[in-house]
Amino acid sequence: MSRARVLFAKAQLEKLGKEYSLPYKFSKLLEQSPLQSMITPGSIIAVKIHVGDMEHGGYRTIRPLFIRILVDFIKKLCGTPFITDTWGLKHILVGIENGYNFETVGTIALPVSGIRETDLVKVRVPNPLRIPEVEVGSAVFHADVLINFAHSKGHPSPGYGGAIKNIAMGCTGPNTRSAIHNLEREDQIGKAFQEGMVDAVHGVILNKPKRVLHINYVMDVQPTCDCAPWSDIPIVPDIGILASEDIVALEKATLDLINSAPVVPSSIGEKAGLRPGDNKFLIIHGKDPYIQVEAAYRKGLGSLNYELVEV
Repeated sequence: MSRARVLFAKAQLEKLGKEYSLPYKFSKLLEQSPLQSMITPGSIIAVKIHVGDMEHGGYRTIRPLFIRILVDFIKKLCGTPFITDTWGLKHILVGIENGYNFETVGTIALPVSGIRETDLVKVRVPNPLRIPEVEVGSAVFHADVLINFAHSKGHPSPGYGGAIKNIAMGCTGPNTRSAIHNLEREDQIGKAFQEGMVDAVHGVILNKPKRVLHINYVMDVQPTCDCAPWSDIPIVPDIGILASEDIVALEKATLDLINSAPVVPSSIGEKAGLRPGDNKFLIIHGKDPYIQVEAAYRKGLGSLNYELVEV
C-alpha cells in the first residue's frame, strides 16, 4: 500500500545557521508542497487560522511570522490570499488586536461566514457518520483553494485539536458547531464529537478536490484550545511544522510525534506523569484523539500509512 507524503520542517537546529532555522525550513517546505500546482494566477486562497481568544489572555497561537511567509509564497505564485476565522466580525477585530493584521501577515482578515455568521452554504455530507448536512462559511466555500493552517494542541472535547478541528469548528456556521457540540452528550470518550467533526470536514472540502493543503503548526503544544483566555506551558518541546494534502496522514503523523516526545518540566504533562510513547491527550483529557483520525480514514479522507519527509 502506498504511503501518503507528509512534509516535516523540524524545529530543532541541525547547525547554527539561518538556513537551519524554522522560518527558512518552512519556506523550503512550501516550495516542496503541492501549492504550485494548486495555485494559478488570480486564484483566491483562503488561509484558515485561529486568531486567538476574545479576551487577550492566551498567547500561544501561530506566530504571525509563519503566516507572513505563507502569504508571501502565495503572492509569489500570483495567488490572492486572505486569512480567515470564525465567530463573525468581532473575532476578526480581536484577531487584528492579537497581531494578525495587514502589517504583520501581509493580507486582510475576513470572517469565514460574514460579519454576523449568516453567509453560509448548506452542503450535504456523503455517507455521514453523525451529521448529514453542514453549513460552510461562504468565504471558504467560494475560495479557489483552502490552506488549512492549524495549531496542534489539546482540547477537552476531542482530546486534541489540529487540522481536523481547525476546519470542522472553524469553517462552519453556528448551527453546525452546535450540532457537533451536542454530540458530546452521546458518550464520555469523545467518539461522537470527533465523528461529527469529520463529517464537517468532509462537507467543507467537498468542492475542492486537489485544492486543499493541510498544515499543522506543532509548536507551543499546550494542553487546551487557543480559544481559552489563558495559555499554559507546552506539554512537549517544540516539534516543528508538518504539511500534507492528506489530512489523515498529517494528523496521525502529528499525534505520533507528540506522543513520542518527552514532556516539558513543570507542565501538565509532567504533573500527569507522562512519558515518551504515552497517548498524551488521552491521559490528560480522557478522550482518544486517534478516534478522529480513524474516522476520517473510514470516510475515505486519507491514509493511515504515511512517509515523513524532512525538508
